[in-house]
Amino acid sequence: MKKVLSIIAVLTATLTLTTGCSSTSTGAGGSQMRAHTQADASICKTAIYIGESNYSSVLKSIEEAGEKEGWRMTPFKANAIIAEKMIDGKMQSTRIMLAKKHITCSKDGISSDEMQALRAAIVKELQKNSAH
Repeated sequence: MKKVLSIIAVLTATLTLTTGCSSTSTGAGGSQMRAHTQADASICKTAIYIGESNYSSVLKSIEEAGEKEGWRMTPFKANAIIAEKMIDGKMQSTRIMLAKKHITCSKDGISSDEMQALRAAIVKELQKNSAH
């Protein structure tokens, strides 16, 4: 009987945590881009929502945005790009990945100003290309 109760308790806790941590997108369609907030526990707060957008067009937009900001953009796998830039005399890099309808960037010691500028350029390029 104790085992059954403990299993039920674990299942209830798991279900509660899973339900409490899930979120839904409020965007309408794939053309609307938005950044998630800290309330979405499954995605970092700097992720960019891309919805049902075509991955190849999104990757092209990411490359164009990075190049405009002075980053060297190198395709890596089918869903990622390595961005490299010389910052303060030191080569810095980040991996930009597309996963689950989002774009995320690894921080890898890059200053928040540089990451914010890259992120803003990506959002701007995505919005520009989705308007066409």
